[in-house]
Amino acid sequence: MSGADDGHGPDDGHGPDDARCPDDAHCPDGGTAVPTSVPTPWIRCFHPKPAARYTLVCFPHAGGSASYYFELSAALDPDIEMLVIQYPGRENRLFEEPAGSVAELADGVYEALRPRLPRRPAFFGHSMGGLIGFEVARRLESAGGTAPHVLVASASSAPSVRTDRLTTGLTEVEPDEAVLARIMGLGGTREGVRQDPELLQLVLPAIRGDLRALAEYRVDAGAAVGCPVTVFVADGDPDVPLAEAGAWGAHTAADADVHVFEGDHFYFGGNPPKFLALLQDAVRHSHSGTQLV
Repeated sequence: MSGADDGHGPDDGHGPDDARCPDDAHCPDGGTAVPTSVPTPWIRCFHPKPAARYTLVCFPHAGGSASYYFELSAALDPDIEMLVIQYPGRENRLFEEPAGSVAELADGVYEALRPRLPRRPAFFGHSMGGLIGFEVARRLESAGGTAPHVLVASASSAPSVRTDRLTTGLTEVEPDEAVLARIMGLGGTREGVRQDPELLQLVLPAIRGDLRALAEYRVDAGAAVGCPVTVFVADGDPDVPLAEAGAWGAHTAADADVHVFEGDHFYFGGNPPKFLALLQDAVRHSHSGTQLV
């Protein structure tokens, strides 16, 4: 279960050119810092909304970068501000060593996110991002911190039942072309990456690291979060069967619901109205229908 390399170049720093960190110190990541006195490369905010009532934290797919979600951030209503997680080994973190495991990624995100959440957030994790969001939520809940009120698991099989089709047979010496071929069929990757040897060498370490992390990820059947889980899955996704997506109910102590979309692994390309409406509804409301404050 995964996604693909982001649809932008590895140094595509979207965001306002004059974005500033607190104390008027220029942000190193090209976005605006979240509320804290010390910026972090783990989090990007492309469209700052100081008056927003809700916070949505986005966890990208395997091989993906924060800027892939720039258009989704722009499409959200004014009352929802998106913070996008940036994993090491890509874009503004290009020359950092990619994380070696899902647990290592979750630990890094947890440490960066915990002191920077202005309010109780919603989590949106696409593909591998669903697993990382799940693990970060577990850490926040265990620590008694500002845990999410909902996890939206998009194109992501439930942790304990996932059949790892994407990484079957993966080896450390697999040729570059074969590694790239594993993710090209899922979408979310520019075909031009294959024809650009220099770009390919820049993005492949992150892709290999993410695939290795997915291949090694294991979780107990009883592992669960306390918040509700909303599942988004596409009927034509070659990597995530409906049954595996629907099994997320076993990993929450609250409710779980499933929404099926037409399309493939990247069914939300272009931000279709149904997807945007359901995502924003999940951000604003609990499963009981009560608007969050």
